[in-house]
Amino acid sequence: MKLRHIIASAILLVSISCGKTKTEETGYVSAKIQGHVSGFDKPIGFWVNGINTQLDLDGNGNFAFQHDSIAEGTYTLSFGNEESLAVYLKQGTNLVLDIDVNKIKGRDKKAVSITGENVEETQLLYELKVNAPSYQYDRVAYKEVYLPKVDKKNPTEFEAYQLELMEKERAIVKKYVDNKEIREAFLEVYNVELLLNYNFKFKLYERNVKRFNPDKDWKVPAKFKAYFKDEIPQNDFDLYHKSSRYAMYIREGYYNEMHSVLSKYQRESMEYFKAEIAYLDTCSFPVLIKDDITNGLVISYMRANDSEIRTYLESEIYKKIKDAAVIKRFEDFKAGENAYADGKPAPQFTLTDINGKEVSLSDFKGKMLMMDCWATWCAPCIKGIPKFNKLREKYKGKNIEFVLVSVDENVALWKKKVKENKNNMYPGIQLNTSINNNTFKKDLMVQGIPRYILIGADGNIIRREAPHPGSEELYALINDNL
Repeated sequence: MKLRHIIASAILLVSISCGKTKTEETGYVSAKIQGHVSGFDKPIGFWVNGINTQLDLDGNGNFAFQHDSIAEGTYTLSFGNEESLAVYLKQGTNLVLDIDVNKIKGRDKKAVSITGENVEETQLLYELKVNAPSYQYDRVAYKEVYLPKVDKKNPTEFEAYQLELMEKERAIVKKYVDNKEIREAFLEVYNVELLLNYNFKFKLYERNVKRFNPDKDWKVPAKFKAYFKDEIPQNDFDLYHKSSRYAMYIREGYYNEMHSVLSKYQRESMEYFKAEIAYLDTCSFPVLIKDDITNGLVISYMRANDSEIRTYLESEIYKKIKDAAVIKRFEDFKAGENAYADGKPAPQFTLTDINGKEVSLSDFKGKMLMMDCWATWCAPCIKGIPKFNKLREKYKGKNIEFVLVSVDENVALWKKKVKENKNNMYPGIQLNTSINNNTFKKDLMVQGIPRYILIGADGNIIRREAPHPGSEELYALINDNL
């Protein structure tokens, strides 16, 4: 399954009513963020509920952002795809941040200094971050070392461990509530997201415990499938606007109800999409839910390769979707896609390999090129690499080159993993998009990984989103164009 940095729907900025000043009554506040960043020299992502803008750094790594009417709530500052910092904006917030991204990567608890006015929630969010188990490991070790260790616990041990982690987190929050002024609006969202986070961990346990303990016949309690169901509010549409995680949880229930009705159709087929739209026209879902599910047609369009399905979805998108932000994203996607569409000349690029050598598209002139875009932290990517290598062996000696293109921003970690080369996972040319200045990801719209790109010997794009290695469709594409 692709890990996409695209959302299925664009939800309006958080709206919280707290009944103080006229500005606050509408849920919008005056706030400022300023500071200095080291170890990172690109624009900072500024996210809320999947909506992204950017904060530019000057030549000295300084940045500033001020808004007289911005929605109160939690925002995320992202430093590329791998590191981030949560901040909370409320009336009168003046955040002063000193951020060392390299220290964040090294899991130094003093990587971020937070001072200023009305910054208590942001300080709390950072303390929660650095005390979370995930902060004790780098991204790969967390997945490959920590999570398997947790899932090797039997159900009783696993339950006790998760509840212990929850209590530790609640204790940190209580310390702040007892000693500082923490917003009720913040606590409302925090409490439900805490439940949702651990609800998800319990839900995954049954699948993971079988994977990591194939020799055990442990019976997983039924309550693990919805551990905090009775404590998580249902259909609270005020909270729905405040928390994207809660909104996803509520939508999932409606999605499941819809998919059970549409299960007789092949997913993402023309018949399925027509049935889905007909269902949304007649079902009794709340209007907000209908609108958000309908916004997801944009994602369906992006995933579809069939031109007839795309034509149908485009027509329905313009008829059904009323959110201007979603339509703009749709049109931006189409514009980017048209720039380097299948059949057109591929964009020129120069990337750096594992040994520091620059490699350009022109170096493969006269050869077909198959690229696998991946990252060390992407589990589906790692799982797919052996199939990519089998493809490489199948066409050994043919007029085709196979290249792994990493989007890792932690270049040192990428080099370490590739050079270890366990089980000969990483033979051949190894490139990275984060070493030099390039527009590779933007030009080829690498918005999710794993991603496979096939370019012909003539330099034209055969398939910008090629089928996964091992599929008959990919074999046919390669054979037809060799």
